[in-house]
Amino acid sequence: MKSDFEILNELARESHFLHELSADESAKMKAALLEMYKDVAALCQKEQLTIMLCGGTCLGAVRHQGFIPWDDDLDIMMPRKDYDRLIALLAQGALGDKYEYSAPNSKTDSANVWLKIYRKNSLDVDIYNATSPFPKGLYLDVFALDAVPKSKLAQKIKGFIANGLQFCAILTLYTTYPSPQLKEFMFMNPTLRKRYRIKKFLGNIVGVIPRRKWVWWFDQFVSDSSDDKPWGIPTGRKYYCGEIFPRSVYMPSIEATFEQTKAFIPNGYDKYLTNLYHNYMQLPPVNKRERHFVYQFQLPND
Repeated sequence: MKSDFEILNELARESHFLHELSADESAKMKAALLEMYKDVAALCQKEQLTIMLCGGTCLGAVRHQGFIPWDDDLDIMMPRKDYDRLIALLAQGALGDKYEYSAPNSKTDSANVWLKIYRKNSLDVDIYNATSPFPKGLYLDVFALDAVPKSKLAQKIKGFIANGLQFCAILTLYTTYPSPQLKEFMFMNPTLRKRYRIKKFLGNIVGVIPRRKWVWWFDQFVSDSSDDKPWGIPTGRKYYCGEIFPRSVYMPSIEATFEQTKAFIPNGYDKYLTNLYHNYMQLPPVNKRERHFVYQFQLPND
């Protein structure tokens, strides 16, 4: 069964309001994201915080020594202690006036259940975020590395609860910030239309509790900075239990090259990438390559 993302990616070319980035726009977007990364990495180096490339960005560093050619986003992960410290620094304005951010907190809502750092005076708006109050600029995704229980059973129990909290946060996004663009897009496909209606229905039920609480409860539930347990990425593409390894697979980080820039990746990157992509050095077929479609796009203008 295809996921929403896979179907959306197939339908994107048929949409009249989505824009596929041109080769020139993609190249300029990558350059802007790289500059954002350098700013964040410099701050982390100054504050002695560990920062590593993750997901497709880590794969790009290993396989291409830079961005995956058909991809144009940049993902970072950090140990929980360093992740929380970075959020505190952002709150103090440590990155300066060029940036803003969104992260789970006890008082306000957040764009996602993880940290996003945005470049002001730019636009990278998807149909999920078209009508929300969150920042809409070019962004870096920053994920927390959290310790998990040592017992497999305890991992599954905690993972079930964590994934449920995250699912509720996703459902309430549909009802708290309804997007006409998303609805129109979903209704282009019978499967997506059915799923959209179900999510709206469930979102109205769990939405009796404000979305910001679901986001905050999830973040607090998974937060664990212990060094004597396995580590995982609860907000990763495989959810709570999908990226659990001994701490030694992630730390200490090792140096890599990304677009002629020094970066860091997990110590056991082979295990990490094999888990995510299987035979990760083999290029996927063209029809399986993710493409970047946006509702609105603008490069930084300052």
